[in-house]
Amino acid sequence: MQKKLNRKFDLIVSLFLASLLTALFIWWNPVDSKYKLELKDKTKLSKGSIYIYEDLNFDGTSERMHFIKDFIGRPAVLVYEKERILFQWNLTGEFVPGEFYHFADFNGNDRKEIFLFTHQNDSIFLDAIDFKTEEKIIKHQYITNYKRYKNRTDFGVYKPQSIDLNADGNKEIIFSFGCAFSHITRKLASYDITNQRLNITGKSACATYRDVVPFDLDEDGELEFIGTIHSPGNSRFEYPYSDQYSWLMVCDKQMNYKFPPKKVGLYPALLQVKPFAKNRQNCLASFYDYAGKEDSSYLALFDASGEIIKKKILGHSPDLNGSSFTTYIKNKHYYMALHSKTGAVDVYNDELDKIDAFESTPHLGRIKSFDVDADGIEEQMFIGTNRNELIITRNDFSEPAILKFNEDILYSNCSNEWLDGQLSAFVFQHGTNLCRISYGLDIFYTFRYLIWLGVFILSFIFSFLLGKVYQYYIRRQYEDEKRITTLQVQAIEQQMSPHFTLNILNSIGNLYENHDKQKAQYYFGKYSKLLRISLISSGQIAVPLVDELQFTQNYLELERLRLNEGFNFQFIDNQNIPDIKVPKFLIHTFVENAVKHGLFPIQGIRKGNINLKLFKEKDQIKITIEDDGVGRIKAKNSKIHSTGKGLSILDEILELYKRFESRNISYKIEDKYQDREETGTKVSINISM
Repeated sequence: MQKKLNRKFDLIVSLFLASLLTALFIWWNPVDSKYKLELKDKTKLSKGSIYIYEDLNFDGTSERMHFIKDFIGRPAVLVYEKERILFQWNLTGEFVPGEFYHFADFNGNDRKEIFLFTHQNDSIFLDAIDFKTEEKIIKHQYITNYKRYKNRTDFGVYKPQSIDLNADGNKEIIFSFGCAFSHITRKLASYDITNQRLNITGKSACATYRDVVPFDLDEDGELEFIGTIHSPGNSRFEYPYSDQYSWLMVCDKQMNYKFPPKKVGLYPALLQVKPFAKNRQNCLASFYDYAGKEDSSYLALFDASGEIIKKKILGHSPDLNGSSFTTYIKNKHYYMALHSKTGAVDVYNDELDKIDAFESTPHLGRIKSFDVDADGIEEQMFIGTNRNELIITRNDFSEPAILKFNEDILYSNCSNEWLDGQLSAFVFQHGTNLCRISYGLDIFYTFRYLIWLGVFILSFIFSFLLGKVYQYYIRRQYEDEKRITTLQVQAIEQQMSPHFTLNILNSIGNLYENHDKQKAQYYFGKYSKLLRISLISSGQIAVPLVDELQFTQNYLELERLRLNEGFNFQFIDNQNIPDIKVPKFLIHTFVENAVKHGLFPIQGIRKGNINLKLFKEKDQIKITIEDDGVGRIKAKNSKIHSTGKGLSILDEILELYKRFESRNISYKIEDKYQDREETGTKVSINISM
């Protein structure tokens, strides 16, 4: 019954410890996201250098484009294939700020052409080249003009893309420009390479400039273009589609308005427009992000004519301004998600009802959308609130993965690097730092429950085995203590024999008979102390060295009385006794042997002597016990009052004591004089400190 209770107790304790260790493991190794970002390596580039990776020839390995200024300050690109320069292409002017590069196999010849945007004087140009033949596909095509603001370039190009708009087998290049103060550069454009025809939006202070998405809004088989429209309030009210207001704009493939732009709000505002479907009919979902005091932010659905289907006022909130907006399909239904800078994500259905909310991660703002893992769905990229964090979420803002840098992030460009048909790295450049990053499913998240179960099982086994080992050592310690105690009891029986006790009491009784009361009381006190020390230390394995010496001294005085003062004893250099413990009867055993076997045989012939000396030598305490008795040979032959067990018991005690207390104690017994019949005996005891 007791064994069963012990086993149950062991199991309960092991389960508790395993649960505790598993909880600590989960706490120390949190797996918050399904995806993870890891920095593979980081390279420092020269100022003005930009590296972009793209598989131009579809062989599964990316070529590297190195954008620089040549020795006379012209924009140039060096094209590398497996670290070998294929060619250098020099242009004029300067590269346009933003994503001035694009790669597309526009004519289906199984290789991508390189498209570059430059600006010079007050004009923006588009050039293209066949990287294999170095043939100029587009030669400095004028796109539009621009103005500088306070002598600074005040515009940028956003995310060029290539689509076959007229079904002729060749792709057109679609791109947009955005600017802050010089509103004349806000344009959405497409360029038909085959027919060398440029389509561009007309004069307007507002334009779809960012996150441009092709979408068949009216389901007529022709693509329209939607995106984000900025209204900073920098143009005059009479300017066409003034940015003093917020406008809903949809362009067709000729970059004409699908319907007259709809005034939907005031400035300052950002209108983010995304594809959507309600009741299986295509429409537009939008987030009107108003940053002023006279209007309210809202969500809205617009039909193919730009009319409002449904609207939800969100009100004024500092946390709401600067939120990112997206739409996505789940279980064949469209949903929209709003990600505030605080990290909160709200999910809405096609009735604009909030159906879900979760925490993603706080951020300063969205960088862009980019297909980081090349799965065909773009991820969302953000800069963290500490400015030194790159955050990548899924398209719906869920599952954030965070990578911390040692410096603030100043976003420049990103691309995917391929090697032998496998995605090798996501290449992220900020400033002059080129970082190769891995992004993907976190195996610890995927198998976290199995890992936690494994940690629990291992912790349980470890705790159970540790308990067993501990119990083994406790049992062994108990057995050692029990054995030492048993041996010491045997030693007591050996030392404090009835014969010794009877002789002492007889000797004390004779003193009383001879009326030597004072002497009798003195020795009776010594005997009482001897018994008292034995009783006090009866449950102890070891005693202080000073107590062992006192016990031995009391014993010698009583033996001297019993043997009619037939010997003398002396403790030499015994003033500074170290504060250490020794096994009980360690010194007494040898002193008793000296009396019984060395000095007792010479009683009545001559007086014997016992000298005990204690001193410290290096890291050891040395004790010597010398007598001038008959010596070991004669004592062995006579076997006077001996069972022969004293030293064997002491040897076993010392062995157990060494194992139990980790203190080494050794002794040596030798004859003092080899050339005499009565040689005397010397015992040397060494005790490690």
